[in-house]
Amino acid sequence: MKPWKTLLVAAALAVQSTAGAAAQSLEIGLTRFYRSAGGQTVVDGFARIPFTALDTLTRGPNGVAVYRVAISVRDSANLQLVEQSWTRSLPARMLATARGSTLEHFMFAASPGTYTVELTVHDSASGRVTREQVSLTAFAAKPAASDLLLATAIRPVVGADTTLAAGELRKGSAIIQAAVRPLLTPQSAQLGYYLEWYGGRTAPAETAAVSVRILHLDGTPVVTTPAQQVPFGAGGGVTRAMIDLAGLPPGEYGFEVVVAGKDTTAARRASFRMGGIESVALLEPPLPADVFEGKSEATLDTLYAPLIYLMTSDETGIYSSLTVEGKRTFLRRFWAKRDPSQGTPANELLAAFYARIGEANRRYREGGAAEIPGWRTDRGRIFIKYGPPQEVMQRPQAGNTLPYEVWKYSSGRLLKYVFMDLTQFGNYALIWTDDRREPSRPNWQSMLGPEGVQDVQRF
Repeated sequence: MKPWKTLLVAAALAVQSTAGAAAQSLEIGLTRFYRSAGGQTVVDGFARIPFTALDTLTRGPNGVAVYRVAISVRDSANLQLVEQSWTRSLPARMLATARGSTLEHFMFAASPGTYTVELTVHDSASGRVTREQVSLTAFAAKPAASDLLLATAIRPVVGADTTLAAGELRKGSAIIQAAVRPLLTPQSAQLGYYLEWYGGRTAPAETAAVSVRILHLDGTPVVTTPAQQVPFGAGGGVTRAMIDLAGLPPGEYGFEVVVAGKDTTAARRASFRMGGIESVALLEPPLPADVFEGKSEATLDTLYAPLIYLMTSDETGIYSSLTVEGKRTFLRRFWAKRDPSQGTPANELLAAFYARIGEANRRYREGGAAEIPGWRTDRGRIFIKYGPPQEVMQRPQAGNTLPYEVWKYSSGRLLKYVFMDLTQFGNYALIWTDDRREPSRPNWQSMLGPEGVQDVQRF
């Protein structure tokens, strides 16, 4: 057996909430990718560590929890080939999150063979040690495709911006927010994938049909997307996309991607969970009654900026001339007038609005020379004002037409919005809608082309 070559072991902390017993024990997910150089398998590993495995080390407003993570990889002869460890800390207040957990990412390379990957977490406060292990079989030869990597967000690498946020990893020209068995909610219902296609034995350049299926646990299809023709170079390539699953009932599902080439077809599947209203409560705890107390002026300005979507004419032009305390008072009064449950500690509309702002920033941030936060984009604006659409049609590869997507709202409003990626870097702009409150471009039909116009009309 060839010796291992460790490429990288890195940890990234991300706070998550999950439902069910999985959140109460360690959980490991492994995704394999093939590299023809040396015939090695590159493994991206993800470890979910529940907060129940941790205790507070130091108390008080700035209290922390500290834990040590160790990854050990052994071959079939029990020879330890990789051993890495690192120490992580997080604010102690996070431990109060119901069914909360942190996510750690690690990465290594393996020669063909069978291995055992063991994760050990040592809590510094209690001394408690928690372990979990899984088996791994490295590819013995070139497969048709890699394993399927599911993502709660995918964004392109723009310019020199290669900084990874918590829980992100980079794959080629994409930065991916990955997870172990992702949990979606009605307010955060987008799920994406990243898959490497290696093709047949000779792997010439070809165009393959790529489709996505959402399956019940028994394999019954729930959602099937139309096949998209994706060009792959000699030796293969990458297919990735985000799928909006709003309206999917709560439950456990399989996410399957099928790539059908000229001579080879590969289907890869991974699991995820769609939560209900109780999951929203876990993932997005309500904001405190006075979210403006103690905030800096810069933070108050950030909270104020998106209110342009809600303001009346008599509320505009006032805020910028106020003192810091005046701005704080303005925001309190602004939301007090819109509180649907006067006299209760929580303002449900305020919490829902800023939850949508956060979700829009996560989903729709746009890059380029001047990065645009998600709430200021066209898709972000529609999402914040009207919530997630009931149906989404995505056309990432559209022949001679630029990529576009269509949102349809069928719950009371019966409206469509067409967004086109004018830069091909994920910067989608609204080009047409039958909503009279939003502008359409006069040349939208020529931008879409005859087939695209028919596509929108049929949707």
